[in-house]
Amino acid sequence: MPTLTAFLNFSLGVTLLIALCYILRECWLRALPPRLLAYLIAPGVALHELSHAAGCLLTGAKIHKITLFRDDGSGEVRHGPPKLRYPGDVIISLAPLAGCTLAFWLLGWSLGGAMNFYRVTASGTTPQTFDFVMQLFTLVYHDLELALTTAAWTDVRTYLFLYFSMCISMALAPSRQDLKNCAVGLLVLCGMALIMHLIVDRLLGARGGPVFELIANLLVKLHYPLAIVALSFLLCAVVYVAGMPFRGRR
Repeated sequence: MPTLTAFLNFSLGVTLLIALCYILRECWLRALPPRLLAYLIAPGVALHELSHAAGCLLTGAKIHKITLFRDDGSGEVRHGPPKLRYPGDVIISLAPLAGCTLAFWLLGWSLGGAMNFYRVTASGTTPQTFDFVMQLFTLVYHDLELALTTAAWTDVRTYLFLYFSMCISMALAPSRQDLKNCAVGLLVLCGMALIMHLIVDRLLGARGGPVFELIANLLVKLHYPLAIVALSFLLCAVVYVAGMPFRGRR
């Protein structure tokens, strides 16, 4: 795969995931009272902050203070600068994307098949061009279809999966402050990808390498967190409709 295509497609996929998470949060704020929602998503918020802390440890940034959860549904990790300035900023700021995705996988694995997202593979997707977005949506559709048709609805583990999927998906995306913190680092990485493209694809005439093959493989795996977010949208719709009579009495 050409290096620039792999990088751009992966960046587009991650941007789409972050944008959907922001929309999801607004939908849940309309479905439930903000104070109640803040307490419901506490495990996800704690995981979000722990992911930032793990990013600090990986990049050598000194952690000054960790607040896993506040009453308003927020948390905070205060830290010093990473040893690798710009790449470190990106790793720390975007760490919840990796941490929460890992949590999704562990959740499916530990519940032993209550929901079957973790069994879906992305073997049929070829992200060579920008039409990979439609391929990702197709995978997400099959994820939801498999999960909803094979779920054990009489098993309490299914509802545990739904709850933790909701609260973790709410904490999946980096905050706006996180994005501001890593903005320069993202620009630096984009510049590095462009330089790599000019050297590998243009100058050497190669078709990418192991690093960008890894990016391509990670790209199609985006269907998994996207499917969890889609499931959270469905759950939000159910909660919103169920609560309509009560909202009308206010």
